[in-house]
Amino acid sequence: MTRPMLAGPRLWLRPIEVEDLEAHVAAVNDPLVGEPAGYTVPLGRAGAEHWFERTKERILTGEMLYFAVCELGDDRFIGAISLRGFEPVDGHAELGIYMDREHQGSGWGTEAQGVLLDHAFGELRMQRIELTVSPSNSRAIRSYEKVGFVREGVLRHVYWHRGAWEDAVLMSILHNEWMSGERPRSWEITEPA
Repeated sequence: MTRPMLAGPRLWLRPIEVEDLEAHVAAVNDPLVGEPAGYTVPLGRAGAEHWFERTKERILTGEMLYFAVCELGDDRFIGAISLRGFEPVDGHAELGIYMDREHQGSGWGTEAQGVLLDHAFGELRMQRIELTVSPSNSRAIRSYEKVGFVREGVLRHVYWHRGAWEDAVLMSILHNEWMSGERPRSWEITEPA
């Protein structure tokens, strides 16, 4: 069976599968991975199975894309990337991403974003991709800026985290900005994220 995939020089994005749930649970329950990605409650196997079924439904109805990130030539789950909240008429969606602890800080997330943005702005003809990120997550912000996301503003008191309200930085990238080629494509980035 041929599975659809998107590939960069070091990684490929493939549909998430039930076999990925153990690695997904381990990643989102790791405080250095899950908390910055917005997972604030521990996830167990039953919760992951429910999430997986709901995610499959949302993929089938066209509400979202959700990919496992794998090293090229390997099927092992090392992270996840998604586009959700599709608005096909207006052409926008929200990007979400996390990489497991072993694949943080070495450009894997930056490359995964580039591969997915190529697909979103090319094949899917999206106009705008946005995301929110904690102002304290400087590593992620650098990665997003590296692929061309621009800070638009701060959303006040968006997350309840560790007993206090936390703001979120709103960032976006537009079709013409991505297609202009004025910033390096993810596969041209050589320094770590």
